[in-house]
Amino acid sequence: MPNSFHKRIYTTGRFFHDLSALIEGAPAIMKASHNKYVTKTFREKLFVAVSNVLGCRYCSWLHTEIALSKGVDKTELHKLLSQEIGNFPEDEAVALAFAQHYSETGRRPKRDVEQRFYRYYGQEMASDILMYIEVMYFGNLAGNTVEAFLERLKGHPAEESNCCGELIIFLLASPYFLVILPLLTRAPGALDFL
Repeated sequence: MPNSFHKRIYTTGRFFHDLSALIEGAPAIMKASHNKYVTKTFREKLFVAVSNVLGCRYCSWLHTEIALSKGVDKTELHKLLSQEIGNFPEDEAVALAFAQHYSETGRRPKRDVEQRFYRYYGQEMASDILMYIEVMYFGNLAGNTVEAFLERLKGHPAEESNCCGELIIFLLASPYFLVILPLLTRAPGALDFL
């Protein structure tokens, strides 16, 4: 289909599976945010790296804005958006490369790549980094599914998807992507808590 939507999106079953895993993993997410292994600046670089691979326009827009507000310079953002991570410090480049690989492979990284990632950072820090990658992966696919539903209404349906599944995810996720995200960037200091 030449006019179809081509980004990766959720099926209803996978959406609810991943949502329940994130809810169940909420304590680990909170722990990761307090561990300080991953600074807010580094986290935003990871988020931009994942968003660039998966192409969620909402996530890319928001996390580029947040990255700039957290001190990531425009040159680094341009490199992330071009998937050029070779000039980043090694302690970031390894995670950024893993985030890209993890997203490109649909969360099925090559075993040797994953092992190197865990060896480099150690179990605890690698787990925290992976938690952030997972959160962003979920957000991107949810955002892409919201966009897919909107594109379906314009006559550009996603291949191998169905209207009912997209509608369910749209109803659950669109308040965040279509209402909350724009408000976040307009409210003074709203991005500081992220």
